[in-house]
Amino acid sequence: MSLFTTRMKLLSAVVIETKAEAVAKELLKLGLLDFVDITKLFNTEGFELSTGDKSLYSEAQELRRKLETIYNQAGVEYPFREKLSLSQMSGFHGEKTRAEIDKTVSELQQLRDKQKKSWQEYLKLKEISDYLQTGSGRTSGDSKFLLVNRGRPSKGNFESLLESISQIPHFGTSITGSDLCFLVTLRRDRSTVENALEKFSWIENDDQAAVAGRDSKVLERLHEKSELIKSQTDKISEEMKNRVLENKERLDGIWKNLRLHELYGTIRNNFSHTQSTSLFSGWLPANKAAVAESAIRSACNGECIIEWSEAKEFRRETVPVEIKQPKALAPFKMLVENFAVPEYGSIDPTIFVTVAYMIMFGLMFGDAGQGLVIILIGLIGGRLMSKSSPGIKNLMHLFIYCGSASVVTGILFGSYFGYKIFPPLWFDYHGIVLGHGDGAGGNIHDVYDILRITIYFGISVIAAGLLINWINLYKKRDFFTLLLDKSGVLGGWFYGCGIYTSFYFVKTGYKLLPDGNLLFFFFGIPVVILFFKAPLHFFLHERNHKEFTPFSLIDFFMEWVVEILEIFSGYLANTLSFMRVAGLGIAHVSLMTAFDTIAGMTSGVSSILILVVGNILVIALEGLSAGIQALRLNYYEFFSRYFTGKGIAYNPVSLRNRKQEG
Repeated sequence: MSLFTTRMKLLSAVVIETKAEAVAKELLKLGLLDFVDITKLFNTEGFELSTGDKSLYSEAQELRRKLETIYNQAGVEYPFREKLSLSQMSGFHGEKTRAEIDKTVSELQQLRDKQKKSWQEYLKLKEISDYLQTGSGRTSGDSKFLLVNRGRPSKGNFESLLESISQIPHFGTSITGSDLCFLVTLRRDRSTVENALEKFSWIENDDQAAVAGRDSKVLERLHEKSELIKSQTDKISEEMKNRVLENKERLDGIWKNLRLHELYGTIRNNFSHTQSTSLFSGWLPANKAAVAESAIRSACNGECIIEWSEAKEFRRETVPVEIKQPKALAPFKMLVENFAVPEYGSIDPTIFVTVAYMIMFGLMFGDAGQGLVIILIGLIGGRLMSKSSPGIKNLMHLFIYCGSASVVTGILFGSYFGYKIFPPLWFDYHGIVLGHGDGAGGNIHDVYDILRITIYFGISVIAAGLLINWINLYKKRDFFTLLLDKSGVLGGWFYGCGIYTSFYFVKTGYKLLPDGNLLFFFFGIPVVILFFKAPLHFFLHERNHKEFTPFSLIDFFMEWVVEILEIFSGYLANTLSFMRVAGLGIAHVSLMTAFDTIAGMTSGVSSILILVVGNILVIALEGLSAGIQALRLNYYEFFSRYFTGKGIAYNPVSLRNRKQEG
């Protein structure tokens, strides 16, 4: 586990052109290089550089995606989970591969067309069935939505008539025991139906006795036909899947070869060429530099020039970032990267987010019994979704972490599905919220003490964010921001003095503030120093490209006023925002108490059912709220202190599926 992002180095190499293919394959096997356009790094004027032919890469990518469409249409997984090897790579024959894929596409398309036609027929019947079953369309001539005809065609036959109106929703059947036919259509298609009836010289029959009991019979036959068509549609889907599975070994081989050529083409496209050499450049972790250099020299028999550059020679925003954390912390690494990628060389916040998130969730959802349920959801979900995406897997693991936090705080608070089965190890959360705490929690006696806990926690989180920011700024040698920014030392001074002043005011019964001289030292001097921030920044960083005018003085003054307001209101709002942790915890207790009270008004099975449903609702709603609020507090109260989000993710060209590995 590393506290900082991985140290990176830039590799720049020149190899003999005849060895470029071997080097490219070795780089693909290594899977370490995040390539950079060499012309953007160095002055290449005077060199006649050319790039590789991108058509091979583009064609391989296009055919791979086309093949994946076949897999997806058939509901079959393509072999992206399998680890690729260069031994699986064979010659690339674009026309032959395209012909094979197109043949499979053509076979499946015929089935898809057949399936589409069946599905459209099913939807037409379903629309009519819905009207009949809801009573909106009674089988009578004056129906609001349906048009019902009973009779027979005197020209042609009934099947031909049905064929002539195949483009609209309809259902037709013969009436058992007679030569009459029954036709149901939608009233909106009346003109089409009347034209068809006229064409076939339809003879209407209003003999009620002949069609007695027609409603149930029509619905029964309509349902039978709908199910038959749906069954045919499902069979076509199964046939498509079987067609692909029969050829899966061959298709998998094609997919792997295309993917390998695509990756190889990606590397070759990042090579620039002179008449006799190939040049390339890319970032990789510094601890892998020796391995990469040895592999390149071995692949080209030493006929190369390799140069290494340190990341400090480049702007941080241009250096890719690799976050190295234990696999166990993958769910929290996911939360960090969903927000943004940390800037290169800065502190990786994953471990801090892990601790803060679990404490927040536990304080908001402190129940050992319900926490155990969340753990089981995570375990069972992880088992059922073992082949899902890394994001889903990490979410299931996050459930386990959150459930564990709830179990710990539930034991501390003595809460087990809302009941005090065992005495609390810290304080009785339920008892204090309901006003009958037993005082076993030391100095925690009422709701205000619970709020005080969350305020202390919020101060700790914000202070940690400030400390991380100071370390990051020091490593960047950005001393101006370190000293004078609202999240720098000056902002931290304001915050620390504000905390002292607030607690002093509360301690005196909301009557007294610290001595005036002390307040001037706390706030007056920093406010004066802050006044010079904007002018200093202008003359140090902006005067070469921005003209100084009388209006600049107004800008300086306004920036000073706005920054003072941001510091005082921002820190106050950020700190008080952590009271939501106590708020959700109190709401959780209140909901459990409400369900317990309702259950107490009944008895037997009803009481048990209410408690079970109540716990399910609380786990679903309160658990979701606690998770979202914990994430919000991390993103907006913690990250806002130090997180720039200017990093770019390290993304080497590799045979490994890094996305699947998580």
